[in-house]
Amino acid sequence: MNKKICFLNGVVAHSGGTERVGIMIANALAQRGFDVTILSFWDYGQPFFSVDERVTVDHLLKPATEGKLYRTFLYPVWKLRRYVKNHDFDVFIDIDSVLAYWTTWALRGLPCRHIVWDHFNYVHAQSEHKRIKALQLTMRHADTLVLLTQQDRRMYLEGGFPADKLRVINNPSPFEHVTPSPRVEHTVLAVGRLTEQKGFDRLIAAWSRIEDRAGDWKLAIVGSGELESELKRQVDDFGLSNVRFIPATSNIEQWYDNASIYAMTSRFEGFPMVLLEAMAKGLPIVAYDCLTGPSELVDDDVNGHLVQDGDEERFAENLLSLMWNRQLQDRYSYGALRLISDFSINAITRQWEELIDGLA
Repeated sequence: MNKKICFLNGVVAHSGGTERVGIMIANALAQRGFDVTILSFWDYGQPFFSVDERVTVDHLLKPATEGKLYRTFLYPVWKLRRYVKNHDFDVFIDIDSVLAYWTTWALRGLPCRHIVWDHFNYVHAQSEHKRIKALQLTMRHADTLVLLTQQDRRMYLEGGFPADKLRVINNPSPFEHVTPSPRVEHTVLAVGRLTEQKGFDRLIAAWSRIEDRAGDWKLAIVGSGELESELKRQVDDFGLSNVRFIPATSNIEQWYDNASIYAMTSRFEGFPMVLLEAMAKGLPIVAYDCLTGPSELVDDDVNGHLVQDGDEERFAENLLSLMWNRQLQDRYSYGALRLISDFSINAITRQWEELIDGLA
């Protein structure tokens, strides 16, 4: 009998990278014969991303009627425990490490094996009380903590986490069998939510150093978020004329096809999906070496430039030199297309399958 697996997501209707990757892995495991359920902690509607017809989607709590009960802590633990017992799952996977704050208690004493999947990094896990507590509970009670990078694993080990409970599985590329960008447009692309984390203010500041030397090159920022007005004001304050903002779109591939270089200036990441997308489309990359992920995706002078985090001048000059050098762009593009095969959905799903089967 194939194992019954439940993926717990915070809000499956959200359009973030965590939801996207969780659904990708759930779909892939269902296609391999596993009995898969995606359970959304909160019911804010149907999934934003496409879910395979073999995957069951369910919801735990309704905000309008159970929001106050959620604050008791015991109610969501009780309801989750009852749900797991009624469905007789073999493996339960948190698609966000903070969920272990509730799930470790709900699963206590049940035969269901427990995997916690951290989509950010150790530093982010120390950012709030619930995440710190969830990490402590994960260390004591979960079977495995899945991390996205070796860099993150080293930080967890230094923080006292037992090595035998840690497993590194990279995120898969969301683009499979796509045609590389023709790279004919003089456009530098950046994609992501317009938030503090993504650091678009740092990108605009770097661009302001080189726009007057960039000729007809343009910077396209694709995304929506709370900092949109502030970022547009920053562009105006710098007097920039070649920066364009495009609202978040489900047809993001067209923007990679309209670009020749990808730029990333995030303050922190888990394992940036945008770099995987850029690599799959054969775009050379210029990225800050923030925690975590860029150093395991950008091989400096192979598929792009990896710049010391926060070195604005170096970032700007590396970006400009790449814009001026078509031969270097071609070499980095080839390097990106060669490296992306390590992150195919089949390669990553095999690692998940091995982990799940190993918990038997």
